[in-house]
Amino acid sequence: MELEKLQQKGIDAIDFVKKIDKEIEDAFIENYKKIGIEGLTESFLLDVETFKKALSENKNKEFCKFYYIQKGKSLNIGLSFSDNDECPIKNDDVKYILDNKSILKEDFSKMKNDFMNGIGAKLPTHPQNKKDTLISYSLQEINDFLELMEGEYSDIYNLKFNMFQYSPNGKNPKLAARFTERKNRIAFCVHALFNKKDLYGESEGYDLGNLRP
Repeated sequence: MELEKLQQKGIDAIDFVKKIDKEIEDAFIENYKKIGIEGLTESFLLDVETFKKALSENKNKEFCKFYYIQKGKSLNIGLSFSDNDECPIKNDDVKYILDNKSILKEDFSKMKNDFMNGIGAKLPTHPQNKKDTLISYSLQEINDFLELMEGEYSDIYNLKFNMFQYSPNGKNPKLAARFTERKNRIAFCVHALFNKKDLYGESEGYDLGNLRP
C-alpha cells in the first residue's frame, strides 16, 4: 500500500541549501549506526559530472526524487526525474539507481517495494508511524546547490551522501523543533568533495532531509 503524503508542509518545505552543524550531523550519524539493522549502507558517492549530465538530459522534468530502495540485502538509492513530487512512481518518470559512483537507468519499482517490506519494515518508526521512502527537490534547487558548490570550491568531483537518523537535539535552538518533528526518520546529509591546488577536501554538510512518508 502506498504511504500517505505528508501534509505538514511547514515541516518539510525546507530550502535545499541548508547547512548542518558538524556536531549535530555526527550525532545523527551515530544514531543511524546504532540502529543495528543488517544492510544499512552508511554513505553513498555520486559522480558530479554524471549527475549533471542526467540533470541536463531530463531538464524538461520539474522534480528529482530520491527513493530508498533495497538492492539485494543492502540499502540503496533510486532517483527519478518526474513532473510531480508525489510518492507514487509514474510510467513517464525517468528512473535511475546509484551504482558505485555512477547512476544507471533502471526501473527500481520492485526494489522500492523490497525496501518497504525488508529493511524499511525493520526501521524504528516516526512517533506518528510515518515511514521514510522519498526525498524530493526541484531541478532548480539542485542546480542552485551545484552552482553554489562550484562557485565556492571550483572543482567538485563527487557528492557524498552521509546517512543519518534524526532525534531531538537542543544544540541548535532554532532547529530543535524540526529535529523533534522528524524523530526516528532517516535522511542524508550531502557534502561536496573537491580538488583544490592538488589537495582533496570536503565541504560542510547540508541537511537535505526534505522527507515525505
